[in-house]
Amino acid sequence: MGLPLLITDDEHIPIYLQIVHQIRYLITSRQLIADTRLPSVRVLAETLGVNAGTVAQAFRVLQQEGVIDSQRGRGTFVVPLPDAASRLSGRQDKLIQAIDRLVDRAYALGFDATTTQHHVRVTLGQKIRTVPVMLVAPSREAADKYTKLVAQALPDNVLTNVMPCTVDELEAGARWVREAYDRTHYTLTFMFSVPRVEAALRALDVDSEVHGFTAQVTPAAIARLENLPANRPLALATEARNVNSALGTLAQHTSSVDVRQVEVFTELTGATAWRDLGDRTLIYTFGMRGLLDHHAVPAGQRIELAFTLSEESVARLRHLFDYRVVATA
Repeated sequence: MGLPLLITDDEHIPIYLQIVHQIRYLITSRQLIADTRLPSVRVLAETLGVNAGTVAQAFRVLQQEGVIDSQRGRGTFVVPLPDAASRLSGRQDKLIQAIDRLVDRAYALGFDATTTQHHVRVTLGQKIRTVPVMLVAPSREAADKYTKLVAQALPDNVLTNVMPCTVDELEAGARWVREAYDRTHYTLTFMFSVPRVEAALRALDVDSEVHGFTAQVTPAAIARLENLPANRPLALATEARNVNSALGTLAQHTSSVDVRQVEVFTELTGATAWRDLGDRTLIYTFGMRGLLDHHAVPAGQRIELAFTLSEESVARLRHLFDYRVVATA
């Protein structure tokens, strides 16, 4: 099948990483579903006009992340994401193990089954069911933003404590993070961050169930993009890792704009280029807001390419944390 990939002449992002970022996004956003067969290295290289070795390097990275699987003689396929049933079974196993430890400890203290059951019932009656959740994002701003969005999306019948954390804090094994995981099972993060977050948790020897979520452009942002004047000069400001997906979003919602003519600004762009922005309308993503303030880009010149939790992610999170669903599973 053909893949909607966009390769740009960006000196800061190697072509193989552009391919990695876009295929990973297509998979994690479920535009490429499990068991989808990807084009061969040769075919994709010819389609994109790049060296076959570059595509092969991208495929190796994606295979190491566990999102694709190259099968000798058959081709390369999208790996299925973990299913809800197997994860529920795993949580039930952990619950049984925890109860076993509690009972063993109660018996070791000399209490019988009746007394143990009594104390368990009393404690359950006194404690409010609260589910602590760690939300990990690339930056503090994104962590704070999506912590609020996740908290708003969860069902009313569960009390959650969503804790914002950056990827850097997790990888550094910050003391508060380690202490939080003593009582936390769930980790939420962007789909594209799942491999990195899982690797960080393994390095910390933390047993956590990681769930990825995706974001979608808000209706208000789409309306502003669709109403852009055809002759208006545009620029895009986004993180280097997001350049291709952001350009793809622009192409999807601005039919009158040739994205190949849009100048791109990232965190790696020098001060001189920012000063030469002129009067172009600057479309930017959330993580670039601080840089725009730093370079004094006028508010009237900005249009935020605003994202929120995708409808699919909201539905999955509600299902995950609704105890009535778990109880009947």
